[in-house]
Amino acid sequence: MRQFVLVASTCASVAALACAVPATAQSQGASSGPKAPDAAADGQLADIVVTAEKRPSTQQRTPIAITVASGAELAANGATDVNQLANLAPTVQIAQNNANTLITIRGVSSRDYTETGDPAVAVSIDNFYLQRAFALNAALFDVDRVEVLRGPQGTLYGRNATAGAVNITTNKPTDKYSLDASTEIGNYGTINAEAAVNAPLTSTLSLRIAGARKVHDGYRNNAPSTRGDDGDTTGLRAHLLWTPDSRFSALLTGEYVKVDGVGAVIKGIPYAGVQPDGTLNIGSTRTFPLNNQGYTHILAKAVRGALTYDLGFATVSYFGGYQKSTLHRDNDQDGGMAGNFGFQQNEDVSDQNHELRIVSNGSSKFSWQGGLYYFKEVDDLLTYFQVHIPNSLPLNFYTFNYKVKSESKAAFAQIGYQLTDTLKAEGGIRYTDDKKSQIGYNILGTPTVNQLNNRYSGDKVTWHAGLNWQLTPTNLLYAKVDRGYKAGGYTTTGQFGPENITAYEVGAKNRFLQNTLQLNLSGFYYDYSDLQVQQNDPATALSNIYNAGKARLFGGEIETVWSATPDDKINLNIAYLNAKYTSFCTVTAVPCPAANDFSGHRLVQAPEWSLGGGIEHVFHLGAASLTARAQSRYQTRSYFTILNRPSEQQKAYSKTDLLLTYAPDKGPWSLTLFVRNLENSTILTDSEEAGYAGGYLVQFAPPRTYGARLAFSF
Repeated sequence: MRQFVLVASTCASVAALACAVPATAQSQGASSGPKAPDAAADGQLADIVVTAEKRPSTQQRTPIAITVASGAELAANGATDVNQLANLAPTVQIAQNNANTLITIRGVSSRDYTETGDPAVAVSIDNFYLQRAFALNAALFDVDRVEVLRGPQGTLYGRNATAGAVNITTNKPTDKYSLDASTEIGNYGTINAEAAVNAPLTSTLSLRIAGARKVHDGYRNNAPSTRGDDGDTTGLRAHLLWTPDSRFSALLTGEYVKVDGVGAVIKGIPYAGVQPDGTLNIGSTRTFPLNNQGYTHILAKAVRGALTYDLGFATVSYFGGYQKSTLHRDNDQDGGMAGNFGFQQNEDVSDQNHELRIVSNGSSKFSWQGGLYYFKEVDDLLTYFQVHIPNSLPLNFYTFNYKVKSESKAAFAQIGYQLTDTLKAEGGIRYTDDKKSQIGYNILGTPTVNQLNNRYSGDKVTWHAGLNWQLTPTNLLYAKVDRGYKAGGYTTTGQFGPENITAYEVGAKNRFLQNTLQLNLSGFYYDYSDLQVQQNDPATALSNIYNAGKARLFGGEIETVWSATPDDKINLNIAYLNAKYTSFCTVTAVPCPAANDFSGHRLVQAPEWSLGGGIEHVFHLGAASLTARAQSRYQTRSYFTILNRPSEQQKAYSKTDLLLTYAPDKGPWSLTLFVRNLENSTILTDSEEAGYAGGYLVQFAPPRTYGARLAFSF
């Protein structure tokens, strides 16, 4: 608790300092609504427009802890899919379990990546919510920005946003002709190519077509099987924008993404590889044999629409669409040559999202918004846990054949009132109704066929309350309380209830030194109850979900950017997190048996300290510039399971990237040389015991990569 108080005290100190610092020149008054930001003067920091509150605002005037990455930053950091977002936001942790991407923010996550599970982070692309963990492997291309919102977003984003939200916004058509293209080549046979063409077809109709082809050889030599951890992604997107007048716009989007190759592979570490201190002797991360050839095939097709009409006093919008996703994959489920286990997964998923929203316009004292939301998903699944037999068909040891349906309806409203010229109060509420069903059968190691007809229904009210104090045009203090929840569900053995989180947060967003120094701080305290915890049975490879007791999370974050000179920029992010269970017994007994009492254990993927930073300098070479940048990320130890064992941990590590960019002052192109993960650090994305495989199964993040990127813009 001491650290939380420390952050709150720091925010108060910043407030006092803000009163003594002259406001930088801005045309926006303290009580005026957001508008398009002015271009930054030479050496000053530019404002960034965000839609985190589902209305346009600037990042520094939005009372949410938020990290924003532009498309250019994503490209420079090699963010080809959601897995690489951890490079940009130190409090975001990314795990990979086979083909599933699992996101943790401030220690809050969901490890339930099954067909009946829900995420804890609401990920959306152009306001279309993505439910399934494997769908996050789709490529990031032609992206305008990514917003990472930290903390529960239960009012505006609804269920399954207990950790936060990730909003991906793609580039939209404009009324000017343009061509943007880039090609990246690197080690491991990397070739990443992107292109986007923008064309105004008429005075009211514009088209933008973007495509990407991203491939690389596998990072792991798994002979006699093909190399694993490879990449093979194709993406195509078309936007058609119609703006018949200044009040109305209609956007139609079609998207196609295909992922092929071997995909993620796991390595098995036998029990004999557990060292005296309990850690694993992982051995080579580059070469380990697998006797079961894996494959991954993901295909996603989507149609999305957005309609907006300006009524004058308010803007009415509709966002919705339909996505069809299929997954076919198999892998070596024991991670070696000793066993013959495989996991064949086949899913056919249909998603639809619809949101009708009305948002007030203008800069009056009273602001408001409200909306209705509908989500439906149908997942047809046929999955086998297999034993591969040489020269014969696999033996289906487990069979899972289900049709899973999820449906969610919600209504929400949020209001704000300007108490004074500088002080604003906010309040919001959301009602959500959830229904789930699972019909089908499973066969679990015996000839017995188990028929399933599981159903869950529940509803929940979540809310938001906050105070925002705009001391000066460039100094904001805020305090808020948010209530979030993740819907309950069921397993083959019974139901589990929803999890709930109440989050208290204070923060400060500041610009100093004539708009050249940005200093943002936040302190938070979470009361987290009925956590949905997935526990795998190492002996059977089956998993169950149950509600744990309570957890307490608190910490603080500092984010700073300093434009020291027009040619020098420094950024630094520091995050402290204390995330532990305060009550957690896996059996119903009083007192709790010691072997089953996990009170005091840290939450999964919740390092105590996370740091990130970078420094860059621009060298002027006549009619060209050379920009050198070094950036690094460091985090302390974290765990992949609730057991907090050394064998299931990620040790403290650092990861450093170097970039060197040459660009003519008047030329339409630039060339970047890069090295990522300079240390070649061994970074795990998962480590869990698998008794059936005789040890532990681990997965790895990419090793050191390097190459060059050539970009054009006409």
